[in-house]
Amino acid sequence: DERRHAGSRATTVQPRSRATPAQPRSPAALAMDLHSAEQHANLSRFLLSRREALERHAGEEWSSAGPKSVAPYVPCASARVGALLHAARLSEEDVVYDLGCGDGRVLHAAAAQHGCTCVGLDIDADCIAEASGRAAEQGLSSRCSFAACDLLALTTGALRCGDLGDALAPAERGRRFPPPTAVLIFLTGHGLSRLAPLLHREWEAGPALRLLTCVEALDDVFDYEEGDLFGGGAAELAWAVSRAHVDHGVFVVPPHGMSVEEWEAAEPAPRTPIAPAVADGLSAAVLEGLLGEAEMEAVCELGERMLREQGEEAPPALSLFEGDGVGAVEDFFHAAGEHRVAHLHRHGALQAELPRLLGRLLARVLDADRRSHRLLHGGGHALRSAEYHVYGVGGSVSDPEHRDAGSLLTLTVLLSPPEDYSGAELLFSAGGEAGAGLEPLRLRRGDGALFPSEKRHNVTPLTAGCRRSFVLEFWAGGANVYNRHR
Repeated sequence: DERRHAGSRATTVQPRSRATPAQPRSPAALAMDLHSAEQHANLSRFLLSRREALERHAGEEWSSAGPKSVAPYVPCASARVGALLHAARLSEEDVVYDLGCGDGRVLHAAAAQHGCTCVGLDIDADCIAEASGRAAEQGLSSRCSFAACDLLALTTGALRCGDLGDALAPAERGRRFPPPTAVLIFLTGHGLSRLAPLLHREWEAGPALRLLTCVEALDDVFDYEEGDLFGGGAAELAWAVSRAHVDHGVFVVPPHGMSVEEWEAAEPAPRTPIAPAVADGLSAAVLEGLLGEAEMEAVCELGERMLREQGEEAPPALSLFEGDGVGAVEDFFHAAGEHRVAHLHRHGALQAELPRLLGRLLARVLDADRRSHRLLHGGGHALRSAEYHVYGVGGSVSDPEHRDAGSLLTLTVLLSPPEDYSGAELLFSAGGEAGAGLEPLRLRRGDGALFPSEKRHNVTPLTAGCRRSFVLEFWAGGANVYNRHR
């Protein structure tokens, strides 16, 4: 269900009288949000294409396909995650619950980027094991806890005190969690409608607790499986809902007692683009040992395969008269010559084939950015591109003014031993003053350099051997599925 609800940016809905039925929502109220295409791709990959496999788990008690499940497992669109966490206004003091956490990717990002404490609950025991495993790989186990939980079995006050009682799976019972200050919920309309009464009681009880939902707003949610088209359900409850982030499909219920107007008036200042001169004065950080041997081999294997595939798809020539698009021009020049580039994110290949590696890299990037320039804070962000670069003799990035224009943060990981090639030095601007030169930054194999994308950087011509690197760019736009431009 990938709907975005139209309407005013801020509304407070009072309980609706049974004598005044709700009106069916207009087509305008079913418009898509900025992340619907990526969300639909996740829906197809994780649910629609796996129906037969999921049916085999239909009788399992602790499965998202089982009788206790309130929603199927479909991960949140990656580009929505940054917007969701920005809307939540998280800090290190927060305790964030994710009800229906799946494999935990939203909480992993929250813990890495904001340093908060996170608790993920889900009916699916396999998802919980995956979430815990990924947290350990990303060095987040001290900040992230996960437990198999029947959300519909939660009793009033359980979330407030962190004692979830018999709603936990038998092996989990007895565990206690810190009470939440923010609760994230991304479920179908059916699941959200069923949880809404409990959420409303917990929200009203205080102290300050904010709720965030994706795609569905609590004051407008409809249960298409069991609901009455003309009223009833979660929308009968009195909710205050901010739609300041409606374009991202994110809805915020401020703490009880705070009006929507008060909440929105306190919205942090939006992120402002960093000027090139400012970026030139910021340092590049070296992230040592970012990738291990097996991980680098996996990236190279995927990269070489996609170089072949994308080389076959690239246009054989460019026309001066037919108006080749930027993407076609980029593909043409990347397919041959001394510097070849494959887009590993094309059609979600990297995300599908190396998800845990990508998750670990993202956690390191978010944590390093939180400790330094905080370029990904202050708004949503997404992976713009993931590129595999191969430099042959003569290959370089020689434009003295080269910047990753339009992106926020860039990570480049060296995949080749430095002793296997000559030349191909990675250079960065030495400062933001006019006339400042470039200076080398030396990496070992598996190390990464993290830097503001607008910072000037070059790679000098390679004179012998072969140099391979893996480059990720993050920006404020949506997730691309082809190259840097789309």
